[in-house]
Amino acid sequence: MADDSQHEVLLDLSRCNACSGCCEICPDIFQWDDNTGRPTLKRQFATHDEVREAISLCPKRCISIEGWDEEAY
Repeated sequence: MADDSQHEVLLDLSRCNACSGCCEICPDIFQWDDNTGRPTLKRQFATHDEVREAISLCPKRCISIEGWDEEAY
């Protein structure tokens, strides 16, 4: 059964290498900020399923969801 509850998406930009993969994989959640050269959040809350792929593919592991252990990704 899918978890449809909304959780806070956390983005640790200090670890980000600016690959922009999250913006490509989840354009409803992440957008590119041309001023900072880093992604930003379009939405601060999302379901686990909405961001699961971006979390698992992030090369620097800078995306997480509040309350979810890394093993859940």
